[in-house]
Amino acid sequence: MSVSFSGTVYHQLDDKGRIRIPSKFTKLFIKKEGEIAHLKMMVGTQGCISVYLPEQHEERMERMRAIPDDNLQVVQAKRKIMSSVEDVETDKQYRIVLPPALRAYARINGDVVTVGNDDHFEIWAKEVYDPIDNAMSFQTATELVGYF
Repeated sequence: MSVSFSGTVYHQLDDKGRIRIPSKFTKLFIKKEGEIAHLKMMVGTQGCISVYLPEQHEERMERMRAIPDDNLQVVQAKRKIMSSVEDVETDKQYRIVLPPALRAYARINGDVVTVGNDDHFEIWAKEVYDPIDNAMSFQTATELVGYF
């Protein structure tokens, strides 16, 4: 299954440490109303939480497994990555509990931004995301990746 997440949604962490996954994202992987989805969460880059569908996570894992463990730094890198991965599932209202360690890493306490990033989506603290997002113009972004 090939999924491409896109868009930005601003919302709130609730008092139980949960967020609702935006419907624009759930419609890409939820097949029927009330279905529970299993997701993989992990430390992301620049202070976010990265969220993958199991299939997308497994594709990345296969690439990582193909790298020989004949170098101590590679072993340490794999351990670092895998130690941050958490299995989570949605409830029937498509909420997920953000694991405390990941929530602390991403400094998420209240205002949250969920951002689509192709094969995964990212969960950010608003105060962390906004300056990073504002630091690059749209024109620069499209030029860097050859979008247009």
